[in-house]
Amino acid sequence: MKKLIVAVFLVIVLSLLAAGCARTWQFTPIDSFRPSETVPPASVCQPCHQNAYDSWKKTRHSSEVHMTMVPVKKLHECGACHDNIAAHAADAAVKPGITPAKMTKTEQNRVCGKCHFNQDLFGGAAINPDDKHALFMSVGFEGKKQQLACLDCHSGHKGGSEMLVSIKAHICFTCHKSAIVTMGVFQPLNYLTFGKTCQACHAVHGGSSGAQAARMGTGVCIICHFVGTALVN
Repeated sequence: MKKLIVAVFLVIVLSLLAAGCARTWQFTPIDSFRPSETVPPASVCQPCHQNAYDSWKKTRHSSEVHMTMVPVKKLHECGACHDNIAAHAADAAVKPGITPAKMTKTEQNRVCGKCHFNQDLFGGAAINPDDKHALFMSVGFEGKKQQLACLDCHSGHKGGSEMLVSIKAHICFTCHKSAIVTMGVFQPLNYLTFGKTCQACHAVHGGSSGAQAARMGTGVCIICHFVGTALVN
């Protein structure tokens, strides 16, 4: 009987998750972002921007292995995120395009989203800009009352554990003040695991209501606790 209950719950959870994942949305084809000018390689920028170059080299954005999914070669280096760099490289007095850090949130999301919102490139791992970050509140990348930008949480030039602007728990606590008490004080594991326990139950990039409900509700709890108990017993 217990195994039957577990199976029923898993079917419900997986159905909710599938309903949230098997979706499509409108995105701009990557070829539309092909720079019209000749884009110099990152090595041309290196002499004047050594720190930025060094940090970029540690990211997947500099890896030819990871960047093979992007068919536009001009988007493999600095030209992927920075405009007017050819003129700036030829004459340092010519200002390059506005830096992502000074862009509006929509402009920042457009820079990152040219690849990361693209389902042709990332498939199921692509981010839907129309999703809500929260299950009930209107918070998200685009078209929501409260807007988030990729650079609110991510560093554009760093990779690995430094890809985030701070440890995960601290990023969450920036907006979720109550979590400082409920997750920070009473669950110090958040600090020991650099906030990974937040992501264990919450979809940080958002998702459909069904997928989030499954993850934050029965999904995560049952898979770890109920099923585990049933298997042990």
